[in-house]
Amino acid sequence: MIMDVFIICIAAAAASVFAVLLKRYNPEIAMLTAMIAGIIIFAMVMSAISPAVSTLNKLASLVGDSGKNVGILLKSIGICYICQFSADSCHDAGQGALAGKVELAGKIAVVVLCLPLLEEIINYAVNIIGGNGV
Repeated sequence: MIMDVFIICIAAAAASVFAVLLKRYNPEIAMLTAMIAGIIIFAMVMSAISPAVSTLNKLASLVGDSGKNVGILLKSIGICYICQFSADSCHDAGQGALAGKVELAGKIAVVVLCLPLLEEIINYAVNIIGGNGV
């Protein structure tokens, strides 16, 4: 994994230099180059994340979680990464307002995704106190 990070950093630096050089002559191609490099780096990172996912699944089975909470965690992380990548691409294209909307959509998606977990936590707290729950 350490070698992968080194390769990712070199690829990002090379793509950045190439994009800066291209920007002088053709800004659209420069932006496209940066986006493609970002997609390739994102794919490399996602392929390396598989051991972490399997470790989380093992931990979930140890605590008796049916996979629901781990699923929520993994989906939330995925939403965050995808929205951050999209927002950064929008910023690079000079579309700050659009980037803000992407970030807002990601935050709302994570909140909506976590609502069942919040309901479960509140029910546990109410049951401990001695109430009826939601």
